[in-house]
Amino acid sequence: MSSSRSKQYKLDQSPFYGLKSKKKLAKFLQVSLTKLKSLTQSENLYIEQDRFDPKRKKIRHVEKPKPILKQVQKRIEELLKRIEIPDYIHSPAKGRSYISNAKAHVNSPDVRSFDIKQYFASTPSRRVYWFFHKRMKCSSDVAGILTNLLTFKDHLPTGSPSSPILSYFAHIDMWEEISKIVESGGCILTVYMDDVTISGRQVPGILIWQVIQQFYRCGLRDNKKKQKHYADKKPREITGVIIRDNQLKLPNRQHLKMHQCRQFIQQEVNWEKRDKPKQILKGLESQEQQVKKANLDI
Repeated sequence: MSSSRSKQYKLDQSPFYGLKSKKKLAKFLQVSLTKLKSLTQSENLYIEQDRFDPKRKKIRHVEKPKPILKQVQKRIEELLKRIEIPDYIHSPAKGRSYISNAKAHVNSPDVRSFDIKQYFASTPSRRVYWFFHKRMKCSSDVAGILTNLLTFKDHLPTGSPSSPILSYFAHIDMWEEISKIVESGGCILTVYMDDVTISGRQVPGILIWQVIQQFYRCGLRDNKKKQKHYADKKPREITGVIIRDNQLKLPNRQHLKMHQCRQFIQQEVNWEKRDKPKQILKGLESQEQQVKKANLDI
């Protein structure tokens, strides 16, 4: 990717900022004005299906845009991802990951984490419209077109490529306020999609209460069943990474998976059946190397 395409800029330097022309919008999205109008007026542009999520071990309802709409959503995602975002946002963000998210809390003795319940489904269309109209200063008709392109059944669709970055921008005012609350308490904040982690020498309960109140103000709810509190020097798990003795480590379940894959590959005589476990093993070994690399500058 060229430097011009990967360059980050301030929000008010985005091509969306102050945009009032539908013709210019179509140009930025690399489609004709006719096609743009068609997409905003068409129905049946999503495929809805239930899928089993192996990570969360439950059925997820997925709202997947059809290729003609997905192409435009990916273009919007690409443009939005060029906007500079705060250091505490680790996903979606270029050059950051679940590992950098965990690493930010390595030296904190007190860690609290929780996640936002049904983050995409709980982000209404009006929030997307608010972002483009009020923060991006788009005209009402341009903001309306963008909202139509990016939402489904009055919320962010779960299968859209643009929903992750929009989940941040649609609530940018909330995250700014939460950041101020956490910083004033002398603590560290990280956000990895719907996972929120706050740490420090001591994380007061009142600080967590204030953060959750900001969620409520924006119509969001925390998942109380997934709240975690780690104190002292006990091992803690943050976005799938274990912190133990001020070092990052893979969870034992990942090591077990690698062991099982290696055993299967050694014992299986059918070469074709080895392909999938080989791919899984390669991915797990890559994760292990990334974690080891992250420990080098702790």
